[in-house]
Amino acid sequence: MRRIYSLMILILLFTLAWPTLILGQPAGGATTFPDHITLTWTGDPARTMTITWRTDTSVSNGLVQYEKSANPVSQRAEAESSDFTTDLEKVHLFTTTLTGLSPDTKYTYRVGDGTHWSSSHSFSTADPKAQSFKFLVFGDSQSNATGKHPYELWRKTIHNAYESNSDTKFIVNMGDLVDTGQSGAHWNAWFAAAAGVIDAIPEMPVVGNHETYGSRTTHRPEYWNAQFHLPQNGPTGLKNQAYSYDYGPVHFAELDSQQDEEKQYGDILSLQRSWLDADLSASQATWKIVLFHKTPYAISILRSNPAIKAAFCPIIERHHADLVFNGHDHGIARTYPMNGKKWTQKPSQGTIYFTTGRSGEKTYATLMKMPYDTFFYNPLDQPNYLVVEVTQTKLTIRSMNQDGTLIDTFFIDKSNDIDSDIGQD
Repeated sequence: MRRIYSLMILILLFTLAWPTLILGQPAGGATTFPDHITLTWTGDPARTMTITWRTDTSVSNGLVQYEKSANPVSQRAEAESSDFTTDLEKVHLFTTTLTGLSPDTKYTYRVGDGTHWSSSHSFSTADPKAQSFKFLVFGDSQSNATGKHPYELWRKTIHNAYESNSDTKFIVNMGDLVDTGQSGAHWNAWFAAAAGVIDAIPEMPVVGNHETYGSRTTHRPEYWNAQFHLPQNGPTGLKNQAYSYDYGPVHFAELDSQQDEEKQYGDILSLQRSWLDADLSASQATWKIVLFHKTPYAISILRSNPAIKAAFCPIIERHHADLVFNGHDHGIARTYPMNGKKWTQKPSQGTIYFTTGRSGEKTYATLMKMPYDTFFYNPLDQPNYLVVEVTQTKLTIRSMNQDGTLIDTFFIDKSNDIDSDIGQD
């Protein structure tokens, strides 16, 4: 009888701990055990890795224990701690950047305070000599934070994408990661859904308009800035919200398009114009990709974003950026190569604008193909994601349904100056 009673107690304890054991982190508020573990880059992707996590306020010490997976000699790095108060609770956020890492090397790591440790995770540094790589792009993941499984569609989308593309080097979210940016419940649900991916490969997100939303008014994206540590090379006043980095043969520039929501803080579009001009001028990369949330070439008749088009597009097109990724409209579309509001017939003559769809719940039934679009698809039936593969001469984008079925394949062939929509003369 005593043995049966003990077994019942063990089953009960396992059941209570199920969310932590299965998902790798608590489903709700902060505890002494680290959660919201996130990788980003703030430095060289080949030799650094930035790690951020959360605990409750009883934890004052942050450590990362890490080692080369093939040569396990353990090292430790101390993390900086900051207080952060959400609408639900006060928490401690920890972050540190590991430096002096070996390029093209797999590392195993865990985070904690020396007593309370996370489970073991791993990441790989970039190969600086790599001539090709793959990354994943997710349109708006915003979802409902209530119910039994909040952000379940986002969880299924990101995990299906990663499981089908385990060789991907990093991911990009195109803004509106959450529906209410100043809400602890939404971020708790988002991080719980993404656990198992963003602790294995870096997340390099774009800020969206919903990141500024609070219960009554808009704000700077305070929760987003607190939780994501990104390159600090952006314009003064918008560091972390606008930034750039290189990976392989690609230069990435990420911008903040939320002028309407952040206008009380000044003209953020003007702040970014001169920075973007200088940033793209300085890059000698084979490919240049610019990313921001709101679409200058919209697929909704209800919004055209003329101020964003006027601020960013002339600079982007003057520097012959190959591609712009946008979110916001929740549909998939791409334009002809655009130059000065006119469409051209060769990729080298303009910039292609690619609207990336949705990875969460929200859909729009009124989207439509516009005259400047070469492709359009409204993912009403299920969320989607993009798989981007880049070499020195070719960039290929596969638009995928959440269930792994193919929606569309597109490529730009730089050596022949063609793309798959227009073809060769």
